[in-house]
Amino acid sequence: MTILLLSVDMSKPDFVVCHKCKYTKTKYHAVRRNKSGDKKIYRCLRCSSFTTPDDGFKKMKNAREIVSAGIELYYAGVSLRETSNILKRLFGINVSWMSILRWVRKYSKYVKKFTNMKRPNLSGKWSVDEKFVKIKGKKGYIWLVKDKKRGFVIRYVLSDNRRGSNAGKLFRKAKKVGNPKSINRDKYAGYPRQVRKHFPDADDNVSKGFWHKHNNNSIESTNGEFNQRYKTMRCFGSTKSANEIIDGWITHHNFVKRDRKRNKTNAQRVGIKEVPDKMPWMWMISKTAFINNLQSANF
Repeated sequence: MTILLLSVDMSKPDFVVCHKCKYTKTKYHAVRRNKSGDKKIYRCLRCSSFTTPDDGFKKMKNAREIVSAGIELYYAGVSLRETSNILKRLFGINVSWMSILRWVRKYSKYVKKFTNMKRPNLSGKWSVDEKFVKIKGKKGYIWLVKDKKRGFVIRYVLSDNRRGSNAGKLFRKAKKVGNPKSINRDKYAGYPRQVRKHFPDADDNVSKGFWHKHNNNSIESTNGEFNQRYKTMRCFGSTKSANEIIDGWITHHNFVKRDRKRNKTNAQRVGIKEVPDKMPWMWMISKTAFINNLQSANF
């Protein structure tokens, strides 16, 4: 059973969810033509209201391909204004940098529902680290935990201080995904107590440098990748926008960015292989819309 997700697909879906009463018995009524493509309109057989199947890009002025391209360019490290210029040069579309930022914030939060449903097959060797950022001119820290061998970022926590309790919050969130056999960390004094508390059976390995056998090179490389996005921003405007952009960056890191050596995404390396290579952001947005439609439907 499928729901019509793609606006360019004019075939009859198995069911369409009425936006008003959530009933699934509808009848085809007409086609609405606009700049973003043709969309079918259906009439609900219960409340007689007209509805358009939600493909994740409902009420968007621009085509889904343009929106997805803008989001992917942004998380690849391109600034908002340069992304706007690229879309104008390649597609002849005038989109302001503020519109692109709204796309990024909206859909970074939107696809989190899909990504959080996935259960990665982790290696058991984790790395943890914290990174300094600025939020509205004030200091903040991003705490990351990552699968050392397979590159998958498991969870993160954003805080306004560097207390060890934030590492505890991070481990509590990561515990819902799995338990490690070992944790690699730096010499920060706040980690040992939290590792013993949350993962008493895991080996607590301290990195002593680049060439050390328990080095933290994997997560330091991830921090460098994050810097490519962060350096064009200089700081986050608010805690809310910081969380939304970090959510989107982690989605991009796990499900979109490919490892040069293995030619695989980190999601594929942990057994999540359903996200396609072409237009992955568009696919994830449409998939999230499918999940929302299915959960809200009144059969």
